[in-house]
Formats: sequence, C-alpha cells, structure tokens
Amino acid sequence: MLEAGIPYFDAPRWHLDLPFFGPMTLGMFGPTVAIGVLVGMQFSLRYAKRKDLDEWMARDQIFWTLVFGFVISHWVSVIFYFPERMYENPWVLLMIWNGLSSVGGFIGAFIGMRWFLWRHDEPVLVYADMNMYGLLIGMIFGRLGCAMVHDHPGYITESSNPLAVGPWPCPCDGDARWLSSCCAEGAGVWRYDLGLIEFVILLALGAFVYFGYNWRKAPAGQLTGIISLVYGPTRFLLDHLRESEVSSNVSAPDARYLGLTPAQYATLGFTLVGIYLVFIHKPGAKDQAYAKDSDRLAREKAAAEGRDPDAPAPESAHSALDDEGDGPQEAAPNDDSRRASPPH
Repeated sequence: MLEAGIPYFDAPRWHLDLPFFGPMTLGMFGPTVAIGVLVGMQFSLRYAKRKDLDEWMARDQIFWTLVFGFVISHWVSVIFYFPERMYENPWVLLMIWNGLSSVGGFIGAFIGMRWFLWRHDEPVLVYADMNMYGLLIGMIFGRLGCAMVHDHPGYITESSNPLAVGPWPCPCDGDARWLSSCCAEGAGVWRYDLGLIEFVILLALGAFVYFGYNWRKAPAGQLTGIISLVYGPTRFLLDHLRESEVSSNVSAPDARYLGLTPAQYATLGFTLVGIYLVFIHKPGAKDQAYAKDSDRLAREKAAAEGRDPDAPAPESAHSALDDEGDGPQEAAPNDDSRRASPPH
C-alpha cells in the first residue's frame, strides 16, 4: 500500500541514576518543555514592558503562576487520567516530574494568577493577556516535545492518510526496546499523532498572534479570549481521535468520564471564556488600573534623590526662564495665584 503519511521519529532517550531521585529516563520532552518555560517567561516580560506593567509585580506573578501551574498540572494528570497510580503509591502526588496535564496546567496557572493578583489588588485581564502571550510560545515548545515522544496516540488509520504517522514501534529482536526501525516491511501500525497535529495548529496560531495581531493596542482580555476560542474547540475535537482502548503501543489510554476525556470538559470551559471575552466583555477603566512600571521607576528615583516619592519633582532651573530666555519672570503685584494664600 502506498504510504503517504508521516514517518515515525524514534526520539533518543538517556537512562540516568541520580542521587536522591534514583533511576530516571530522560527523553526529549523534559528539555523541550524547559526551553518553552524559559522562552515563555521572556515573552511575558516583553509584553509587560510594552504595556508598562510593574516589572517586579509581573515577575512575582509569573513565578507563582508557574508554581501553581506545574503542581496542579501534575495532580490533574494523576487524579483524573491515571488514578491507579495514586492508589498504588500516594507519594506520586509529590513527584511533579512524573506526568503533566496541559489543561491542568492552564487551570493551575489561573488559580495561581488569581490568588496573587487578589493579594495585591491588581486587575486580572491584563495579566491574563501577559501570561497567554508567553504561554502560547511555551505551548508550542511543549507540543513539539509531545510530537517527538509521541505521547498522544490517536486511533489507528491507513498509511495512505496524510495525517497518519508510522509505523509505530515494534519490538526489536534480542532487545527490550520498541522502535519504528525494528518493524518489518509492511508491519507496524499507523496512527494519528495528536501531539504533532496540535503542534502545527499552535504554530499557526502563534504566527498570527506574534506577527499578524496588534496585541500592543488590543483591549485587556481580548488576547486571552482569542487563544481560548481557538484552543478550546480544537482540543475538544482532537480528543475525539484519541485512542480509547488498550492496543498496540497504547498500554494506558486516557480515562473517559461519560464518554469525554477530562481535557474535553475543561476545553468546553475555555471555549465559553473565549466567547465571553471576545464578544461580550466590555473593557473598562478598572482593567487598566494596574501598577505601572513607570510609576515604580519614578518612586525609586525620588527615593535615591532623598525626595518624598509622592511629592512633585523639583522645578528645573530652565523652567524658571521666560520663553525668550531673558531671565526669571516676576509675579504681577495683584496675581494671587503666584502668592501663598493668607492664613484663615
């Protein structure tokens, strides 16, 4: 049969024995996600600088968003996708590196952001946009990692399908490994690789946001709404192609509740948020009442000069000269606006 699909990539893996952690396998996913986090942070800070958000407030918010995001991402993965792991070893809840859920990360990030901004009495939407601006490039790297390790297998399909990836790994003779290269001619199965499909969609969305969308002048909340409105339905539909049965190369398919994956329930919420922010929400002055970096820098300059940060800056010598530069202007004798008011 003619194979028009995409060749399967056998990603390298390294087996390590680390102090305190014990034996671990390092693949391409972890480093790719780490790069995505670092790049995403820089993108978020770029957004903060362009919007004049207080830099240190933005940095602290990013820190807590990441902490909550990764912890709750892992908890959602264990509790909703692989609950048997929790029953076998409850300590797995503390092994943050042992399984992540992307939608769990979104939910955790929102909880962390909301908690931090509530403590500092800051508006939500402008920070949500800042996070989304960085999260999008982070998601692109994350899904690239998923595509390289093929951890989102879809249903088996024909090799002639242009979206098919294969052949998926076969057992190697005399070796415990499973590799695509070990499949005999015509053997092996072809599947939808949902991580790869989502990576391509996110790459197109990123190209639009970073090169075609005027995010610098967009009202607060619009960027979050657009990304939610695209990602929500996309992920909901893609999960219908996710393998649901134990089969070749799939030993633990995603759990389903009333026919839907946990991600599908979450993405229904994302879609509703996107509809509200894009079509219903009306930006107001409250959305712009955030701590400004320019104000912080002015306070720091005043403190360095020994002035009261709330007092107006001293008038420069040049401002005392008249427009022709002939010398200081004299107040008119009857100009009460230039004299102190007498005490009452």
